[in-house]
Order: sequence, then structure tokens, then C-alpha cells
Amino acid sequence: MFLANLLIGLILLAMGIVILVFSIKKIQEKLRSQDWPPVDAEILDMKLEKRYDEDSGKYYRIKMRYQYSLGEATYSGEDEIDKYSSKKRELKKRYAPGTTIKAYYNPESPYESVLEPGINIAMIAVLLIIPAIFIITGFVFIGR
Repeated sequence: MFLANLLIGLILLAMGIVILVFSIKKIQEKLRSQDWPPVDAEILDMKLEKRYDEDSGKYYRIKMRYQYSLGEATYSGEDEIDKYSSKKRELKKRYAPGTTIKAYYNPESPYESVLEPGINIAMIAVLLIIPAIFIITGFVFIGR
């Protein structure tokens, strides 16, 4: 029984560490984007998905492809944003193909861009809580 618990614990611990490494990279990437300059971008394609959140209720995830120009070069990007709005028609109009929006691009690597720069505390919490659960559970199994 001890060996089975040890094996399960080590697997959970390893999974937690791998998820933590990816989470830290994602947090660093999002933090870097908060200093990126804005650029006007044109929406090429948009898909709207209805989602539900236990705390906030209904919201929409908007997946967009867009393009922007810097000097003579044209770049394209893909990103998604969440909007807590009950007005699907309004969102479709606001983010319709051909509409101009603000994108934020990496001046050191202009092909990198986002629609919402930076990171919020909720995203940081989610990105850190999930690996923490795996790591803590792994240690619990190892300690049995």
C-alpha cells in the first residue's frame, strides 16, 4: 500500500510541477504584455460562444482573428476575450468583421499581439491554485 501511495503521490507531484511551470510562463507572458503599445487592428473573423460561470452567470467568449499594420508590414493575430453581457446582438455588432479595435503588440517581436494586455488577479489565482492542488495532494499521498 505504501508503494502505491508513493507512486500516486509522485505522479501527482510531477503533474503539479509541470502545470506550475507552464502557469508561471503564462503569467510572465501576460505581465510582459501590459507595457506593449496599442495599434489599430481590423477584425477579420469572430466567433461568439455562450458560457456560464457559477459566480457571474452567463457570459460570452469572443474568439477573433485580426490584422494590423506597422509601417509597411502587416501582421495578424488571434485572441479571445470574455464579455459579461446579455446582449449577444450588441456584441456581434461591436466585434463584427471589418470593425477596428485596439490590439497591443510586442515592439521587440511585432508578430506577437493581444487584445487585452496584462493579467488580472483572478487569472493569477486560477493559474496557481490548480498546480497547488496537485502538489499538495501529491505530498499527502507521499506522506501516507
